[in-house]
Amino acid sequence: MENQSTPKGLKGVARTILAVVMALVLITAFFATTTFADLSNQYNVEIKVDNDTIAVTTNETEAIEILSQANIVLVQSDKLDLSQFVAGEGGTINIDRLKSVNIEFDSSINTYSVYADTVGEALQELGITVNDYDKLSHQKDDVIQSGMVITIKSAKSVVLKADGKSAKYAICEGTVKDLLNLAQITLGEDDYTKPSLDTELKADMKVRVYRVSYKTVEKTVKTAYKTIEKKDSSMLQGETETVVEGVKGEDKISYKVKYVDGKAFEQTEISRMTVKAPVNAVMNVGTKKAKGTSSIKPNGIKSKNGYSLGQKITGRYTHYCACAACNGNSRGITASGKKITNGMKNPYYIACNWLPLGTVINVDGVNYTVVDRGGSGLSSVGRIDIFTPEGHAACYKYGTGPCSIEIVRLGW
Repeated sequence: MENQSTPKGLKGVARTILAVVMALVLITAFFATTTFADLSNQYNVEIKVDNDTIAVTTNETEAIEILSQANIVLVQSDKLDLSQFVAGEGGTINIDRLKSVNIEFDSSINTYSVYADTVGEALQELGITVNDYDKLSHQKDDVIQSGMVITIKSAKSVVLKADGKSAKYAICEGTVKDLLNLAQITLGEDDYTKPSLDTELKADMKVRVYRVSYKTVEKTVKTAYKTIEKKDSSMLQGETETVVEGVKGEDKISYKVKYVDGKAFEQTEISRMTVKAPVNAVMNVGTKKAKGTSSIKPNGIKSKNGYSLGQKITGRYTHYCACAACNGNSRGITASGKKITNGMKNPYYIACNWLPLGTVINVDGVNYTVVDRGGSGLSSVGRIDIFTPEGHAACYKYGTGPCSIEIVRLGW
């Protein structure tokens, strides 16, 4: 049997191939070991930028490298917080960016820079307190957006008085009607407020509710009688005589009474019924002209200085003329300014101290006007001095005596 063996050239090729294979195995093992080592050094990091969160897997230990890996660039105004981050282990890297917000407070706007993430945090950061009754344009947990406008309307304190009670309310805006809605007060059909419902509320305003009700009330009232005048030619002008006494009547009246807050405010007559008719008075009025002063103009005065119209007095008369002896001067000027002279047409003047100047009296059927004063003797009630234009001798002729006096008019 023949012994066969591998040729020398083939053996060399086999050894080369084996060497290459062994090298590849070693290289693969090296890279596998390196890759495994890298993977074993990686850890997870959470990056929070304001309200955004980014998760990163890294083997970097420097925060700036981790941020660069996440394509996050810091600026000078950013706040970096590493208190929750542990290098090589993980955690959270917090970044707060500066934001610009506009605060409008009672129509005044100011711009601020804040790091806060929500409206509530921004107000707290700025030291701005919003009370429960103030009105805020956003919810406190709304996310801050740079450039946003936050409006705050402060509450106004107003006083509301209704139904006998007074209370203070805080309200940001609105009208008197809105205030009543807040207080849960309902107006009746005729109720009203001061100021009116459409009035805009102002700080420290006082609002009152007026309750209105109506009732029907009946009353019995006296009714006046009329005076019927009948002319009587047998009586002198200015004289009157009551023939029939007047008697007041009675009417029953129904009123609609308006009550405001329980107090009568006004009433309106809705019906009237005569219960008792009035009896008219009847009066005779004299038309006979008395001798003397012919034109007597009434002045409406019924009483003066203790004397009354139509009063009758028992008196005593004397006579005087315009001479210096009787009149006290030769100028003929009376106390009322009327001029007298002897020989003039009889003006029917008298002098006395107890009646007002201008008074007209009837003396025994003759009307005289009081135009002058005299001595103390003429101060007694009923004492008169009658002017006599015929002169001094006539005064002695007519003399003195008793008389009946009736007051026709008091004063001018």
